[in-house]
Amino acid sequence: MNDIRTRLLAAFDLEHKEHLAAIREALRAVEKDPAHHPDLVEIHRRAHSLKGAARAVDLPEVERLSHWLEAAFIAIQRGTVPLDAAARDVVRRALDAIEDVVAWATRGGGEVDIAEVLAELTRMGGEGGGPEPVQRRPAAEAGVAPPAAAPRPARSVDAGESAALVRIRSAGLERLFTAAAGLLPEIENQSALVAELRELRGEWRALERSWHAMRPRLLRGSQEGSGSGTTSFAGDETALRLSSFERRFRALGASLDAAHRAHDRHLWSLRRWGSGFQDEVRQLRMLPAESQFSNLGRMIRDISRAQGKEVEADIRGLETQADRVVLQRLKDPILHIARNAVSHGVETPQERVVAGKRAAATVRFEASVVGRRLVLRVEDDGRGPNREAIARHAVERGLLGADEADSAPEERLLDLIFEPGFSTAPTANEYAGRGMGLAIVRREVTRLQGSVTLAAREGCGTVVTVEVPLSLLSQRLVFVAVQDDILAIPSNDVARVLRVPADTLFTDLAAPTIRLDGEDVPVTPLSALLGYDGAMPQGNGAPLALVVLRAAGRRVALVVDALMATRDSVVTPAEEVGIDAARFLGTVLMDDGSPALVLNPAALSPRPGMALPPLVRPVDESARRRPHILVVDDSITTRTLEKSILEAHGYRVTLCVDGREAVETLGELEDVNLIISDVEMPRMDGFALLQAVKGNPMTSDLPVILVTSRASDEDRERGLDLGADAYIVKTRFDQNELLAGIRRLL
Repeated sequence: MNDIRTRLLAAFDLEHKEHLAAIREALRAVEKDPAHHPDLVEIHRRAHSLKGAARAVDLPEVERLSHWLEAAFIAIQRGTVPLDAAARDVVRRALDAIEDVVAWATRGGGEVDIAEVLAELTRMGGEGGGPEPVQRRPAAEAGVAPPAAAPRPARSVDAGESAALVRIRSAGLERLFTAAAGLLPEIENQSALVAELRELRGEWRALERSWHAMRPRLLRGSQEGSGSGTTSFAGDETALRLSSFERRFRALGASLDAAHRAHDRHLWSLRRWGSGFQDEVRQLRMLPAESQFSNLGRMIRDISRAQGKEVEADIRGLETQADRVVLQRLKDPILHIARNAVSHGVETPQERVVAGKRAAATVRFEASVVGRRLVLRVEDDGRGPNREAIARHAVERGLLGADEADSAPEERLLDLIFEPGFSTAPTANEYAGRGMGLAIVRREVTRLQGSVTLAAREGCGTVVTVEVPLSLLSQRLVFVAVQDDILAIPSNDVARVLRVPADTLFTDLAAPTIRLDGEDVPVTPLSALLGYDGAMPQGNGAPLALVVLRAAGRRVALVVDALMATRDSVVTPAEEVGIDAARFLGTVLMDDGSPALVLNPAALSPRPGMALPPLVRPVDESARRRPHILVVDDSITTRTLEKSILEAHGYRVTLCVDGREAVETLGELEDVNLIISDVEMPRMDGFALLQAVKGNPMTSDLPVILVTSRASDEDRERGLDLGADAYIVKTRFDQNELLAGIRRLL
């Protein structure tokens, strides 16, 4: 019985939204054009259908509200009640109450008080004589449980109630997601075996040709040696061995061909089934936006009432599906944006009437999918951004110069709203005014590899747009080379890649640009944005490799040393490897086991008004005087990761695989300023290296930081007793701790 009611409620949840949306749209049409005559018969029909559907699923509160809503529209049809602002307000609040009761019944939450709005509806409907009173059918006849005084939240159906549903631990499901995400890249790595088998076949064919060239000479030599005129290898020991070699050689070639064909078949099957498996698992992780934002409309209405404002919540696109984790992490940012829209954007009813607007404002939330990205928009028809207040506050905080305030582009001004502590509200309250909310919104969206923008809405009001990837599972990445490093960029943020001659750029502007699709796109070296040392391209006419990023509606072309490849890979989150999440999304493993840093496009995209590094820059000799750090570790992953972090923060880095190589390198280099070393290494471990460094008068003053997986107090004490200046445990590795230690020692 509960299973039946749950299914009925799910169907009703969809049906009632359609009826409410149609009635609300009719009210908006009247408010936009008072001369407009809505189809009152259709509205009455929808209220009547809503009443019948509510009775079927045993929601008496919704049934009563729908009954008197129907009565109210009968009165309006008869002309005994005008469809004026007061009547529209009652109807709108009744629709909100119906929506809140259904949300309470299907998803739980706080109880809904409908007494006041029901009384007002009753007065409206009573004036014109309502429809037939609500007749309750016996529970047995209706096929549902007897009605109660208040709606009952739908109980979750467990495994005992429905064979179609099972319960599993979320941690186990996450492990399944991770396994599926890692499967497809591993399958793609099998393509390398195809190339190796092809090379082996080529080598075998070459050997076969050599054998055919050698065979007649060997045959003649065998004949001359035996003194017989036979044309076979049979008859002497050498001929028998050559014959055996030939049979085995041909058998090897046949086996190689068979292995190649079998691998091709298996790879095809793996790709087919592996890709299908990952798609199915990805769908398991996808949920409708309604799972997180179903109560957004109610929250908007509650806040507006608490602040004495009239706000209609227009919620759209809740059926849009995205990664469960993405939706969960976006819930708080979207709630804050919606609170801001009501608190900062929407005026009081009196202010709106004076401004020539309708008393009730509208806050709209819309979820949609564009390409492979989730787009969430929150817009209001309120007062819009206060450009003067933003500019004045920016000057007070030193974010803009006094001479820039009047001439700063609007896009740059509105971007300042996301700065920590930035608020134009005169006072802070429980909903807004402290200036931290939007900064937190941008930080969270950036960690989701997305962007958030705020703009003035056409006509009046404000619109905030959030764009993030649909899923955080395996991603398609574009791999590029920058100096000695391989870096990855999510392909969702790459508009295009291309090679162009350097002399085709427009360099007579404030920043070098390239003309793409009728737009002037600024060009800047990726190495400069990352703070790498070394010269930029000198503009000698050689082709430049460009990656055109697209973020927050803007594009920028990044110059890289080489375009490497594009492939699906599993990204290990930045939090798990201890790197800066604001600049890097995480790491991926390359074929040789080394990690590549995955860049965060939102952090690379220039903010409005931000000056880009020049395209051409002479070699800075002072860069060679920057601190030089020796990184010693036998793990290629650790070496590469530490090198990337250090170079991104302006240090020069030399790598060594063990303590012995480090000692030899110190004898050759005279400008090493600090050593970062592992402990467990072959040939010479970190403790022995530490003794060698501190025991040599030439290097005894050289700071040494041990970064090791040994977390015991004994190991820590031993390292510090031997002269280590810092001891960092890898399992708790935090790049900020490492960088702070380096700055302290240098």
